[in-house]
Amino acid sequence: MRNRHIASVLFLIALSICASPNCFAQKFQQKPLTRTFTADAEERYQVTATIRVETHGISTEKIGEKTYATPFTHQAEGLVSWRATRKISAINADGTAAIAESLDQFHSNCSATSQSNNASPDLQKSVQETCSDWQTLSQMKYEEEKFGLIHGLPVPTNTRDEDGSSLFDYWLRRALRPTVILPKTPLHFGDLAAHKISDPSGAASNPEGEESMEWLEASVDTPAATLHVSQNLSWIDPAKKKDASTVARKPPARQFFYADSLNTVSLLDGSLLKASRSATRETKEILDPVPGLPDVPTFGSKLTITVTVQRLP
Repeated sequence: MRNRHIASVLFLIALSICASPNCFAQKFQQKPLTRTFTADAEERYQVTATIRVETHGISTEKIGEKTYATPFTHQAEGLVSWRATRKISAINADGTAAIAESLDQFHSNCSATSQSNNASPDLQKSVQETCSDWQTLSQMKYEEEKFGLIHGLPVPTNTRDEDGSSLFDYWLRRALRPTVILPKTPLHFGDLAAHKISDPSGAASNPEGEESMEWLEASVDTPAATLHVSQNLSWIDPAKKKDASTVARKPPARQFFYADSLNTVSLLDGSLLKASRSATRETKEILDPVPGLPDVPTFGSKLTITVTVQRLP
């Protein structure tokens, strides 16, 4: 018992000497930060997700010999929050953890239509449906690796099938979970690692762009570091087969995907302390010039989802 007491004192002294993130990060200079799981441990988080949808374009009206164009913008938004409780039910022989996650204490504000002139009842209905979908999976089980990769996460039945939307769906499934994928490289503050994402085949329909990752010092009471990850991708929708009933060919839409996240992670066990994550999927369609209009008609839509996660005591 006395030896155990001495060991505890020495550990507390070490903590007081090495209290800064830089000091703790020195132990990861030669190896990456990984998640350390404790069997039967519970982690509770407050999660808030907001959604904003916007469409814009022009409506035309021909009066006599003149064509008049009126730009329009429609929008809708909503918010859902809940408590997520993760229990580490078991640790497998390969080091992965069996996780049981439950969601409760839901609060939603997604049905009220804004008084703004740009408010759209149809868009608000789609926002309300998305908010309801977020509350469908209240119980789930999956396995998590030491670097944060998840296996066996249930796939929502409402997953979209449109071209390129699977990228956003994958981001959202991960963003709603109170965990983070950790880099497999040693932890160095301020070292920005960026790489290009491209398709060797040169197909315009595949996403291309850049992804970057950087460790930052965290301003929290416990030893921690903040992982900043961003993505900037774009692609062109595949051309659709021409239909005999089609009067004019519609040009392929250009898609844009922007994602940015700040994840504050404990240097003691690699668990998530707090996070701010956002992603935007934007579609732009540029039509052929219309006689009488000074500008080329452009239509587009933008979907933005923001997720915040806060560890609870």
